[in-house]
Amino acid sequence: MIIKKMYRQISTAICLFALLCTVSADHDQLNLFSRASLQSTVSQSLGGAGTAMPKGGMQGLVNPALTASCKSSGSIAAGYGRDDVFDKTALPFGAVITDNNGAMGFYYRFLDGNTGRVNDAAINFSGTLFQSSGTQGDVDLGINARYEHSVWPYIYDDENLNNTKLRSSSLLLDVGFYQPQVMENLDFALVFRNLTGYSWSEVEGDEKTKGRISSRHRTVVVGCVYTLGFMGGNLLFLLPVDIEMNNLFKKSLPNRYTLRTGVEGRLGSSYTVRFGYAHAPEDPMELITDFSPKNLFFGGVGVFVNPLQIDFFTGKNEWGITATWFY
Repeated sequence: MIIKKMYRQISTAICLFALLCTVSADHDQLNLFSRASLQSTVSQSLGGAGTAMPKGGMQGLVNPALTASCKSSGSIAAGYGRDDVFDKTALPFGAVITDNNGAMGFYYRFLDGNTGRVNDAAINFSGTLFQSSGTQGDVDLGINARYEHSVWPYIYDDENLNNTKLRSSSLLLDVGFYQPQVMENLDFALVFRNLTGYSWSEVEGDEKTKGRISSRHRTVVVGCVYTLGFMGGNLLFLLPVDIEMNNLFKKSLPNRYTLRTGVEGRLGSSYTVRFGYAHAPEDPMELITDFSPKNLFFGGVGVFVNPLQIDFFTGKNEWGITATWFY
């Protein structure tokens, strides 16, 4: 009952916050770097797909609604990784508690590299929005209220790179939906990333800006997972597909689409192998500038020995590992 009451209160507060954000900020594009960095090892190994895959301690960052689908009382996850932008370290941490009324989670990421440093924290609330009848699963709703603080030695604009330090802070909102068994063996997800937010930044020795984040950074993700079972369910193949849509809320810019997909093979409940593919920009800044998609490939493995799950992924110039304890 406590989680259910807090879930309603936070949902109301976030709706009021969204109405108060009315100005546009200048440097909010830097949020793209942290969004493209390590969020979930499971999702990264599948090319960034996985909005309809609840298994994994950090999946609540991929889709806020997935924490309500945790089959245990909760989980604690911690990891380590690196990528092109944050080439020194990426340290994700997550904790989730669940009961019959929903789930509450906390996520934190420390991202550090030669190009900048980010502290990113998110509070998650999720629960059942609609109870379904028949063979379809319940519709879950999740909310991530995120705070991000970053320090960058350089400022990026649409065409230039300027050698000036920038400090930026943002409040951001992600909203997600998840429904298992929409059709037989097919799960569905819908996610709104950076649905709204407020950012304030300061250029060293110069200007200060603040205001609502630009609508060009809002992303809509439609995802699904199809499951194929063999050997009486002891061998499973999961086929996730996510389609990201950018610039839907910015009429002056053309719509941009990103495809993320892969295959996950599960042998029993212990061993997992993943392969991923993405037709997406390799540099996150291209989402708002050139948008030149490339063919990107990923891979990963997972081992589950109750109650511990360990997942590893690798891609071009990036890798990560996460351990999740289910209790």
